[in-house]
Amino acid sequence: MFPGPSVQHRNGISAQTDVVRGGGIDTGVMSQIEPKPCTLRLAAGSYTEVCPRERCAFWEPGGAVVEGNCLIERLGTDVANPDLASYLLETRKRLEQGRNLAEAEEAHREFSRRLGRDV
Repeated sequence: MFPGPSVQHRNGISAQTDVVRGGGIDTGVMSQIEPKPCTLRLAAGSYTEVCPRERCAFWEPGGAVVEGNCLIERLGTDVANPDLASYLLETRKRLEQGRNLAEAEEAHREFSRRLGRDV
């Protein structure tokens, strides 16, 4: 009836696998996010600073669709010129001082209001 098996019988694999079982997967380094340096500080050459992100006057907050990002980088401003980078850093400092002063004055007004004194 049937002339014989269509597949020949072969011996099983006799060697062990080359992977050791039981070793855990180490992905600790992969999940760490490297802090990004401030582009302006690098260009100015003064020193390296980690990007202050939301604390920077040039930071644009993100929304539902777009992540927050540095305004200088988003605009593609060429800050290779150290003088321009220094100028932008000085501008950032003045903007942040103004913001800090305004926040301090607002906090003082709120504190005075809660004490029942107008300032």
